[in-house]
Amino acid sequence: MKKCVGLLCALAIISQPFCVQARSEPPKETIEVTYEEAQELLKIAWCEAGNQGIIGQQCVMSVIINRVNSPDFPNSIHDVIFQDNQFATAGMDKAVPTWETHYALAAIESGDVVPEIVAFETVTGNVLDKYFSLAFTVKNHRFYTALSK
Repeated sequence: MKKCVGLLCALAIISQPFCVQARSEPPKETIEVTYEEAQELLKIAWCEAGNQGIIGQQCVMSVIINRVNSPDFPNSIHDVIFQDNQFATAGMDKAVPTWETHYALAAIESGDVVPEIVAFETVTGNVLDKYFSLAFTVKNHRFYTALSK
C-alpha cells in the first residue's frame, strides 16, 4: 500500500514539462506540456469526465491534445480548453482530480493518446452527430472524429 501511495504522490506532482505524441501514423506531432497545462488537463478531465473512470478521462485529455495538433483548433492546451462554448470550465477552480485522473494523465504523458478524436458529448446530447463522425462510446460519453472530407 505504501508504494501505491508514493506513486500517487509522484503522479500528483509534475514539475517538469513533458512532450506528448499522439499514437497515429505520420505526421507524428509532439507538444510540450508545462506544469500549468498539466494542471489544466487534470482539472478539465475531472470536470468533464470525473465519473467516467480512467479511460473516459484519458479520452477527454486525448481530445484536447488532438485539437492542439489540429490546424482546425487553437494551438495550445490552455486555448483549446478555454475556447468559447467547448468545455465545462466553470468548475475548474474547485476541481479535485482523483487518482484516476492522475493515472489518465500519466497515460497521456507516456504517449497513450487516443488518435483522431476531437470532440465528445454525453450520450443524451446527440448534437455533434451533424458536425463529427461517431468513433466510440465510453460509459455515457460519445467521442467523435472529424468528418471525412
